[in-house]
Amino acid sequence: MPRIVMFGLRAALAAAAVLGGFPRLDASAPLFARDEHCSVSSPDEPDTSLLQIGRFSTVGAERDTDFCAPSPEETFNITAEVRRLIGTVADGNWSKPIETAWADYQDKTLLRFQAVRPAPTRRLRILVVVSLGQSALPMLVYNFKKWSKNKAGDTFNFVLLHFDAEEGKLPTLPADVRELLMPHVALRHAGPGCKVDFWKRLAPDFVAGYDYLWLPDDDLRMDFFDWDFYRYHLLAYNPLVSQPSVVGWAPKRRSSDWNFVRATHSSNTSWVTRKIEAMTPVISTKIWPAIFSRAWSVNASNCFAIEGIISNIANEAKALGCFETPLLVVNTPMRHADCRSMNKGSHCFRGYVVEDCFGMSEKEADLLAQALGGECAAAKDPKAWKGKCVCFQPGTHIDRACPAQGKLIFPNATDAGARQ
Repeated sequence: MPRIVMFGLRAALAAAAVLGGFPRLDASAPLFARDEHCSVSSPDEPDTSLLQIGRFSTVGAERDTDFCAPSPEETFNITAEVRRLIGTVADGNWSKPIETAWADYQDKTLLRFQAVRPAPTRRLRILVVVSLGQSALPMLVYNFKKWSKNKAGDTFNFVLLHFDAEEGKLPTLPADVRELLMPHVALRHAGPGCKVDFWKRLAPDFVAGYDYLWLPDDDLRMDFFDWDFYRYHLLAYNPLVSQPSVVGWAPKRRSSDWNFVRATHSSNTSWVTRKIEAMTPVISTKIWPAIFSRAWSVNASNCFAIEGIISNIANEAKALGCFETPLLVVNTPMRHADCRSMNKGSHCFRGYVVEDCFGMSEKEADLLAQALGGECAAAKDPKAWKGKCVCFQPGTHIDRACPAQGKLIFPNATDAGARQ
């Protein structure tokens, strides 16, 4: 935790020195100015980020121009002051004044969205599954307090997987933390492992009572994240898979390895992509049985094949005409401290194992037909799913063509059981 405090202080000082802080936004001041529907990016916004709702762009990949999601933000563009704030946050700056100004911006934006395109109103049940190092406990407590302040009355329950504890010996929680968290904890497990090892404990019957399964890393902090802002996008667009955008802990610090989930300087509050990152996916429990089946069929030392099937189930659902916005990134960012604690002294590694990249199996196809057949007729036939791609090609990470069999398909991919 000292490392985290140091980075936060450095970022706050840098932001204060460069920006002079941000005043609370004037409630009477205009937040938006009229702009064109799905307008093109402005000259100061490089074409290496996702800049338009419904448009995908990344280095070396073609822009996905066949889709532009209907969205309230099509009608409005923001003022220069707020655009400056968005860029400041996207660059990894943090201070209390910046955090306050960002909260004001999201509150005002949400009010506008609700007026232009009201979302369905219902309470959600979320199961948050955290692979938790003991040093990250204060961050989890901070995040829990943010979750518990949601205005909609949504329910958050937790699975805590203590990967740095001895097998079977649950670490003792401080009394105040125990009192705060334990009424909301559905499961705890102690013992070493990697993400997929732990996700294999989430049997479909166990998660069936929830709307979404959220799998955040333990080094993400919610200073800028707002659940009410996020849930609006869940209810308005009904994605099968989504995730918050990610910013670095401080300027020039690592945020996400994939630029299409990083917070951007764009005014858009969400964008459709073809891939999420296993860092913080929010998954509809409808499709969890198929993902769970894959988890029991792969090398659990890495999560790339699971990351791939999560994304490609959503991609195939769109191709079948079942969902317009199956895979959504919402720009209410989480700050990434980049602790990498699970990788220290473990057998976990980053990279595909070629044996894990087989097309969707007959069992997975049956489960998806059962889960999504009610969404559209095309999804009812298991043949529509069987054999569909799971892993992404290196370089673009969006190519839905299956990789060549018998070849390692990622620069640091290894044989089963090896590590990076």
